[in-house]
Amino acid sequence: MKKFFLISTTIIILSVTILTAGGCSTNAAVTYVAAEFIGSDFELALPEKWEGGTKKELDSVAEDLKEAGRAEIADKVVASKKDLLFFGYDTEDVISNDVISTLTICGEPSGSISLEEYIEISYKNMASSYEEAGYDFKIIEKDIVPLGNYNETGRFIIEQTVDGIKTKVVQYIVKHKNDFWVLTFTAEPGKFDENIEKFDETFESFKIID
Repeated sequence: MKKFFLISTTIIILSVTILTAGGCSTNAAVTYVAAEFIGSDFELALPEKWEGGTKKELDSVAEDLKEAGRAEIADKVVASKKDLLFFGYDTEDVISNDVISTLTICGEPSGSISLEEYIEISYKNMASSYEEAGYDFKIIEKDIVPLGNYNETGRFIIEQTVDGIKTKVVQYIVKHKNDFWVLTFTAEPGKFDENIEKFDETFESFKIID
C-alpha cells in the first residue's frame, strides 16, 4: 500500500530536484496542450510565458532546455519520463533564475480508494519519506474544495526544504473514474506567492476528456 501511493511524494521531490543555475533567452506564449492517460485525454492552458509538453513530447522539451543551457534539468526530465504525463516550466526562470518554476502532471490507478483516503495515505507517506531523507516540510493549507471542472479537488500548499533548496508547492489531486490525477506547481517562495492565482487558474482550465 505504501509503495503504491507514493506518487504525490515522488513528484514533489522530483519537482525540487529539477533545479539548477544558468540559462539563456527563450520565448513563449500561452500554450494549450492535450495528452493521453489510461484511455483519456486532458487539456489545460499554461500561464503566459510557460512552455511544456506531454509524455510523448518530453524528449523535445528536454532538447529545448538543453539549448537554453539547462542540460542538468533536461537530463532529469528524461530520466523521470516514466512518472510524468506532462512537464511545464516558466521560460523567464530559465533565463534569469537558479530555481525554475515547474508544473508536473502524473497519475495512477485509484482502485477502490477514495480521494480522502488517497490524500491521507499520500501525506503520511510524505511525512515518513521526508523524515527518512532529512528534508523539512510544512503543510500550509490542506483542503478538499470545488475547483475548476471538479466538485472535489484536493488542494494543498506546502513549504519545504530539499537538499538545501527552499520552495513552495501547490498540489491539486482529482479522482476521475478509476484514476487519480496529480498536478504539482513548484516555485521559490517569493515567486510562488506572486503566482499562486495563476496556478489556480491553470488548474481551473484543466479538463479530462473521456
